[in-house]
Amino acid sequence: MTLRLHRVAALAAALPLSAHAQWNPHFEAGAVYDSNFSRAQRAQDRIADTALTVDAAAERSLPTTADLRVGADARLAQYVHSDGASYATANVSGAWRGKLGLGPAAPWFSARAAAGVENARETVRDALRYAFTATAGRRFDERFEAAAGFAYDRRVQREELAVVPGFGGKPFSLQGRALFGRASYAVSDKIALLGSATVRNGDVESSSRRNFTIFSASNAIANDPSLGPDFIAYRVSGARTVLLSAGVSWQLARHAALEASAARADTAAGEGLDYVNRIYAVTFVYRP
Repeated sequence: MTLRLHRVAALAAALPLSAHAQWNPHFEAGAVYDSNFSRAQRAQDRIADTALTVDAAAERSLPTTADLRVGADARLAQYVHSDGASYATANVSGAWRGKLGLGPAAPWFSARAAAGVENARETVRDALRYAFTATAGRRFDERFEAAAGFAYDRRVQREELAVVPGFGGKPFSLQGRALFGRASYAVSDKIALLGSATVRNGDVESSSRRNFTIFSASNAIANDPSLGPDFIAYRVSGARTVLLSAGVSWQLARHAALEASAARADTAAGEGLDYVNRIYAVTFVYRP
């Protein structure tokens, strides 16, 4: 397990090194606190944890057209308490962006598709990931910009780890569709206010100790030792999550910024299987 995680970590570290003058690199490092990392309904099953993260990405335009771009990105995440959930990811992506007119105020459209691999310290969380987003936006003036779009996400758990007859053993195989909107407002040359809202419908994974209510509503079950020896991962379909986020970005230098955000995610999965996540993040961003 650890060897596979190290291999993905090595690939993650190598991605930005492949960049040269034609590539646009991007680096981030931060900390994310989640008040209900286990996504549990009962208070005794809710586990709060903090992840320390490092991200690196590189993107470039295709030689034939500047509207099409390809890229690669990677992330390392280490959880303070739930070490088994720590992971490394490596992804490749393709993106298109176009504008209706000239100038910074012209409306723009974009589409992005990505695929990648995620290796965690515990096998149950190893997965392949796929994502697609379509976004439209506009800069209304020098200070205010807004965008809205559609997103599709799919996660495929790599190993079948069934523990209950009649139930699938891939609770981390998930998919969902979402509508989102986001906006930014520049208060000054260095400070911008950020806001976003997302509504997602689809599968969710919830980890808890034995719980008959979620057991009867789930369609995939497996042990989740990353959170504890008695935790079980359940997949529930047909859930709706509403995520609201607000933040601030402070430009430290020409290529560097410090961002802080607070978010609340309310998930309703039916049969009283509702839970809330409060997420706080601080991130250092560097774009050479």
